[in-house]
Amino acid sequence: MAIKPLRAFQLPEKNYRQVAVVEILLIFCVLLMGDFATWLGMADDGAPVRGMLLIPEALYLIILYELGKHLQPNLAIRKFLAVWIWVIAACSVVALNPFFSIGAAYIPLLFTVHILLCALECYMIGLGLQDIYLDKLSLKDRLWGSTAVYLLIAIGWASFYELFLLIDHTALGVQLSPGYESYAEALYFSLCSLSGTGSVYTATSHVFRNLALIESVWGVLFLVMLIGRVFTKDE
Repeated sequence: MAIKPLRAFQLPEKNYRQVAVVEILLIFCVLLMGDFATWLGMADDGAPVRGMLLIPEALYLIILYELGKHLQPNLAIRKFLAVWIWVIAACSVVALNPFFSIGAAYIPLLFTVHILLCALECYMIGLGLQDIYLDKLSLKDRLWGSTAVYLLIAIGWASFYELFLLIDHTALGVQLSPGYESYAEALYFSLCSLSGTGSVYTATSHVFRNLALIESVWGVLFLVMLIGRVFTKDE
């Protein structure tokens, strides 16, 4: 099974710069989508906005698959990766489709999507880390690869936070609607935690507080290891 991506998102070769640029654009898209919806007079987490979330998610899954093709030489695993991504996409379409409601199955299906997505992101982070520390990479490729993996870590933690928000809608200290609103805030919280800038949420649950600390430490260690690798590399 193969995915035929849009030409603009197809990677004929491993291109970390393109991956990083797409990740940045998708992050901005998700974070600003709610503001755009408010400007148009739509509810922040109404059915149309949830449906719009399918667009950046589809592009994100495509770029992950395209990158995975170049990082994983095993054909059988690549085929499994394609099936994995199709399952995530299918579940997302059913859960977020703006034209019909699945009622009580909405949150369990979203939970399934983010479990699968979180597992996929962890796998891709592992492949990326393994690749960017290889001797054969140039300094330029290593820096772009580190940027792509760093952003992927932030997005992966957002999926992890979303799992807790689907269980407890007030885990960030405020009531959030499951779907776009909760995921956008999870992504915001993850970016703040990983970068160490701090977020506006000061009354998070005990679990969220501890997870944010772990993510912050992870972000610092990642940068320290990257800097050490750059300066010990004999270019």
